[in-house]
Amino acid sequence: MTAQPPDQVLAYAGLVTGRVRSHLGGRLLAAYLHGSAVLGGWRADRSDVDMLFVTEDGADSQDIDALSAALTASAAEAPGRGLESSAVTAGQAAQPRAPWPFLLHVAVDRAGPQAPGSARLVDVRGDGQPGDPDLLMHYTTSRAAGWAVHGPGPRELIGAVPRPAILGYLADELGWGLEHGTEAYAVLNAGRAQVFLADGRIVSKIEGGRVALARGFGPSAVLRRALDQQQGRVPERAAGGDAVGYVQAVAAHLRSAAQAGAGRG
Repeated sequence: MTAQPPDQVLAYAGLVTGRVRSHLGGRLLAAYLHGSAVLGGWRADRSDVDMLFVTEDGADSQDIDALSAALTASAAEAPGRGLESSAVTAGQAAQPRAPWPFLLHVAVDRAGPQAPGSARLVDVRGDGQPGDPDLLMHYTTSRAAGWAVHGPGPRELIGAVPRPAILGYLADELGWGLEHGTEAYAVLNAGRAQVFLADGRIVSKIEGGRVALARGFGPSAVLRRALDQQQGRVPERAAGGDAVGYVQAVAAHLRSAAQAGAGRG
């Protein structure tokens, strides 16, 4: 279910989309806001603005240059931690499959070791890359709950990602979270992965943790601790042993389900 995005995020998404449209004109088919802003988990101190742009097929290097100019010029103005955006063609969006090709990825992140006020800008053209596996989840979230800033509803342009691919991605993300993220990041992603496995729903990290706690999907002490960290009630920390065990068990369950689903396919 799509949540009403925060006003500041919606205003920014409209600003960015307007700039992209002024560069591309009618060649921009749609702009979708996705991620925490539409899943009800937005927090200005830790969330970024996630956007997916869909262009007509046949986009050329001039179109990509125009997209890059519009997005990089707008990235620093993003509320929260920054901007995470991708641009794809209509054909790429209609049949989303590995290796997940794309036109352009532009992101700015104010988190991390940078000095206050600084930001790390990423601007990657898809023609020099095999693909972006993260697009799998951008497509899935946009299709499930994307907010159409411009263009038709997301299900009109974005095809369904195969369920085994989603489960495999979620398992890999849990491994990454244990290695690079906080305890809250890893644990709450495990909770929302369990919600997807059980119900097929895409939810925020906070809702995933709450549902997992209410339904007994994992150890209550671990889930409560992660929720407290995510909501700023206690300091963040690295994953404890009990959290690592929980997340690893969920990842193994996801991989088993993905393999079983691929076998049926």
